[in-house]
Amino acid sequence: MIKKIVGIFVLLIIIIFLAIYVVVDKILIKNTISNIENKLNLNIYLNEDYSLSFFPKLSLLTKFDLDKKNLNLFIEKTEFEIYKNYNNEPTKYSLNAKSVRIEKLRVQDLEADGSIYKYSNDSFNSHIEIYPKGYIKYQLNADEKNSIKFVKLILNNINLPETYKKLSNFIISIVEEDTFFVSKITLDRELLTINYFDLTKNELNFNLKGTYNLKSNNLDIIVKLNNKENFIELKITENINNPYVQILSNDNSINYNFFINDIEKIFEGGIDNILKNLMANE
Repeated sequence: MIKKIVGIFVLLIIIIFLAIYVVVDKILIKNTISNIENKLNLNIYLNEDYSLSFFPKLSLLTKFDLDKKNLNLFIEKTEFEIYKNYNNEPTKYSLNAKSVRIEKLRVQDLEADGSIYKYSNDSFNSHIEIYPKGYIKYQLNADEKNSIKFVKLILNNINLPETYKKLSNFIISIVEEDTFFVSKITLDRELLTINYFDLTKNELNFNLKGTYNLKSNNLDIIVKLNNKENFIELKITENINNPYVQILSNDNSINYNFFINDIEKIFEGGIDNILKNLMANE
């Protein structure tokens, strides 16, 4: 009699376990993916069946591609694992992507680990930390490569202030070569914080930090280029639709203040007009 009771008890546990697995696997996970697609206006394509495990930790592993066409954002060959140990620690996750493309900007071999602390059942009402790192690469076509060679030739033959030369060389090196970066990003309810975004090139250290309020769409970002001391500081504030930009170098040879929507005026007349202005300042 006792053996039968124990057998029935074990059988019930197995049935409950299978029922939970089916519910989570067939309903909750697919609904979560669908909700994410709808809320963020993107498409997620599973490359293979996801795997769900309960022991020794509750975890989900999936491989997918993602695109957000209105931003020309594509994430390829991505592996994502989210897991929760049986304790009170936050949920952990890791994401590895072979390639992230935004227009012609590409991030190769992206690795991002982090944690999630949920304030409620709403996935978008959470404290999320993520530590991305990888290689930034810019895809240049033949015409763009020739244009950069031409610009470098011009810059080497006109008498620009040293600040302009260092800044130009830094920007060109970022465009031409793969550049490694490390960063930390935090999302706390509606406030997105870039705690740090660091890279080094041509003896210049690039550091970006700041916040973006998802509710008000306001930015507050500071970018510093330094080589032992602050070389150039850039501040970006106001609404993301038309942010206000301030750029100041330590020798005051660069000192600009403008709204981003007015930047088109700087490039009126094309490259010929820009070169004439440079040569006029020679």
